[in-house]
Amino acid sequence: MKLGFVGSGSIASAIVTGLRAAGNADPIEMSPLNAKVAADLADRFENVQVAPTNQAVLDASDVVVLAVRPQIAPIVLPELRFRPDQHVVSLIPTLSLGYLRSVTAPAAVVTRAVPLPSVARRQGPTAIYPPSEPIKAIFDLLGTAIELDNESEFDAFTTATAVIASYFALADVVTGWMTRHGAAPEKAQAFVSEMLRGLTETSPAAPGRSFAALAEEYQTRGGLNEQVLRAIADLGMFVALENALDAVLERLAAAHK
Repeated sequence: MKLGFVGSGSIASAIVTGLRAAGNADPIEMSPLNAKVAADLADRFENVQVAPTNQAVLDASDVVVLAVRPQIAPIVLPELRFRPDQHVVSLIPTLSLGYLRSVTAPAAVVTRAVPLPSVARRQGPTAIYPPSEPIKAIFDLLGTAIELDNESEFDAFTTATAVIASYFALADVVTGWMTRHGAAPEKAQAFVSEMLRGLTETSPAAPGRSFAALAEEYQTRGGLNEQVLRAIADLGMFVALENALDAVLERLAAAHK
């Protein structure tokens, strides 16, 4: 199966890196958009080449991954000529399935996906909609594909990915606080990194237990975790997070074409 990318940004690079790490050796055509990233991938991996045009990517590919920035998608996509036998995968969060089907016709199958940067290490979930066995197989190589039942559900999953930067900002706050109180910066970062990694592995190791149950379990009455959790909740930080997610979801809905 020949794979082609229209757009060569960081997520496209992560997918190619993860596929090659998984042992996939299928031919890959990269868009000339973001030529530096595309050329780097072609230099690092066999059977990856940079096409002269976006249309050349389509002409050489069975599965076409749309990975251009949302701002230029309405300009780039209508100029492309798709084939009926092609499967199109869109990583563009602002484009609805209906719009994608219209702009990629006569392509028979269109799937939306929201992979994370960690697919480069073959880790993390990728939400896809509608369900598709061939596309699920690709993203299962890169972590775990989660097939969704409707577009509203997909948009909720897409919105959830907006907390990634905040996760690292939280880690930075804790690390910075430790450093200001005498910890060596490199030791503080190593400690926080390992602590958070251990916590992220707790939920998969305890299937059937909700995050709320784990939060309850990890705080002792009158203990240190309870003190910090209550302080954060009293400041309204969890409500603020929900409001921020609502705003992202509204932004996606307003941007859908």
